[in-house]
Amino acid sequence: MISGTLFAVTLSLCVTLGANAPVLLQSPILEHVTEDHTARLQCTLRNAAVTNTDAYWYREQAGGRREWILRHSMLNYVQQYLGFTERFQSSRDSSSSNFILTITNMQPSDSGIYYCSVWGSVFGGGSLLIVDSASGPVLLQPPVVEHVTTGHTAQLQCTMRNATVAQTIVHWYRQEPGSHVKLFLTHNINGYIKWSQDFNNRFQPSRHHSTNSFILTITNVQPSDTAVYYCSVWGSVLGGGSLVIVNRITGSVLIQTPILQRVTEGHTARLQCTMRNSAVTHTNVQWYRLSPEQIMERVSTHPGSGSTQWSPGFTERFQPFRDPSSVILTITNVQPSDTGVYYCSVWGWIYGRGSQLIVDSITGPVLLQSPSLEHVTQDHTARFQCTMRNATVTHTDVHWYRHSAKKIMEWVLTHPESGSTEWSPGFTERFQHSRDPSSNSFILTITNVQPSDNGVYYCSVWGRIYGRGSQLNITNANVPVLLQSLSLERITEGHTGRLQCTVRNAAVTHTNVHWDREKPGNKVEWVLTHDMRNVTQWSPGFTEQFQSFREPSNNSFILTITNVQPSDTGVYYCKVWGDISGNGTQLTVTGSS
Repeated sequence: MISGTLFAVTLSLCVTLGANAPVLLQSPILEHVTEDHTARLQCTLRNAAVTNTDAYWYREQAGGRREWILRHSMLNYVQQYLGFTERFQSSRDSSSSNFILTITNMQPSDSGIYYCSVWGSVFGGGSLLIVDSASGPVLLQPPVVEHVTTGHTAQLQCTMRNATVAQTIVHWYRQEPGSHVKLFLTHNINGYIKWSQDFNNRFQPSRHHSTNSFILTITNVQPSDTAVYYCSVWGSVLGGGSLVIVNRITGSVLIQTPILQRVTEGHTARLQCTMRNSAVTHTNVQWYRLSPEQIMERVSTHPGSGSTQWSPGFTERFQPFRDPSSVILTITNVQPSDTGVYYCSVWGWIYGRGSQLIVDSITGPVLLQSPSLEHVTQDHTARFQCTMRNATVTHTDVHWYRHSAKKIMEWVLTHPESGSTEWSPGFTERFQHSRDPSSNSFILTITNVQPSDNGVYYCSVWGRIYGRGSQLNITNANVPVLLQSLSLERITEGHTGRLQCTVRNAAVTHTNVHWDREKPGNKVEWVLTHDMRNVTQWSPGFTEQFQSFREPSNNSFILTITNVQPSDTGVYYCKVWGDISGNGTQLTVTGSS
């Protein structure tokens, strides 16, 4: 499996031909096709009829060279240009106002960006087509979104199968938001590096022979470095892309909640994005979705003034709105195809850290995971089971993902129904997959477990159906103990409450902490999470009135609540590792008189 990450931002080229000028919308934005198979690219025409317009198709390959493929006249005469054969077929669908390009018996040399055009000056935004060789090199890039702070260093890995990095020239491409893919660096076998114009030695390529990987290191990263980065060899084999998002040290910050939400098909999802240090009332807000196939596409733009603009394929089911400090995205009548990670963005370079939305189908396969929580001692073995209903495990590809403190969702491995296991870079043969036809289950076994293996593991089939996850906690002989001081704390209204949670057998500097509240007659509710990077995420309804920090001197977590109100009364619990809680502190707010 090769995953691809692509900013679906350039959906059409704006041409100053008037409000009703033709517009071309291309789909899919990115498509992976296996060698010898068929690709089908679609180009939708707005404000004109496809039956009354000549259509042109172009291809752009490495180095930015754009070449004509064919012309399809209104009289249905097709003229192929030199070098292109009848494998490239053009057609029209007047019912949907589409031009269609079909390419049969695909070859790796067919990889490139394909553009449709009318009138000689109106172009679609392009479809990136990647042809995966059946036997040649394969490039695996971790399908992750890498958040890096301005001035720090980003490192991207590209692992090659079926060839050695020592004997292969590698090219690195970048796609900035709203732009096409551009070559910016070539690293020759002899070590010679050639940078494109406007790029310098902040971008350093290297080879890691033990893992057979190409490495790209970007030092002193800047917001302008935000982009999708692709490795490429042989001029036609591309990796799936790694999205780098560079956040400023100071200034506005976007905090997204919830981190993960599961919604049943047909129901409504609600994703929140809170902005710190700026107001959202006069700011354009974009929402993006990173699909399970690792395609990054714009959902909508919500201007500070004016009406919402939806990208092709997204409808009014996706409704953005805002209050003074937050922007909200509601998705009504959710479908399994809505599954993905949703990102809010402002000003083109500030992004939230994402909300993972999983839509559970009411029909089709169902995945049941067990155990829901597994404690395993370091260096021992963990085993997770994923039982499937309504389909057979012997005829289905399965994917395993991990949701850890550092990443929204990272691919671990894929086990095809026929063939060998494919691991994501960074994961080794310690992670082994098998099938148990007797129980119709997928099995994930992790040997010699390490603290870095902590996380929630999800099985997935069909690219959109997920199990509910299995939490893995790696322990040593002494499991952490949380001791909360003062079982009863009385605070006068308007004053500040301070709750302490002391940790035994673990360091507060290396542990994420969660704070929950239980009010009389209500369920326990999440207040906030304070991670190891000192980033705080608040639950909707809780504000910066609730502040978490660490006191390494006494190995304690502290929760302060300023300007306490009677509504803050409740039992507050600290929690680590997802299931280890303190004994709770009862906070009672008394009147000021």
